[in-house]
Amino acid sequence: MGMDVYGNAPISERGQYFRNNVWWWHPLWTYCESLAPELIPGNNLGHSNDGWGLNRRKARSLADKLAAAIASGHARAYAEKYEQRRRSLPLEPCDICAGTGHRANPPEIGPGPLLCNGCKGAGKVQAFESHYPFCVENVAEFEAFLRDCGGFQIC
Repeated sequence: MGMDVYGNAPISERGQYFRNNVWWWHPLWTYCESLAPELIPGNNLGHSNDGWGLNRRKARSLADKLAAAIASGHARAYAEKYEQRRRSLPLEPCDICAGTGHRANPPEIGPGPLLCNGCKGAGKVQAFESHYPFCVENVAEFEAFLRDCGGFQIC
């Protein structure tokens, strides 16, 4: 699943459309929320794809904040801290085999006679949260979109 972000009144091709899959979008939008709480209300629906968005003025203001965060090194420092935390997440028991390394015959889940294909027999998998990356380049691409979108809707 992805988040398709459409410009309301784009002034260039780059302001027409921005897309992230959910893995990339959620950390990006969380960063935007933390950087600009005066622009993005706490009850926003930016983590869903139901058409919520910002108007032209707020989108441009968010672009300015993201550009300043990139220029000051804030976005880079946030990305480094974010990735360090993501890499440090402990392994979790595999849900498919209940951490045993052997699974039941599909479609059943839980322990059984088969080598688990979810954890390859290890019994542990990466933490779910570790699948959500964040990088400055994605922030910069969103900033460029915001600058030219004329407001946006997340669909």
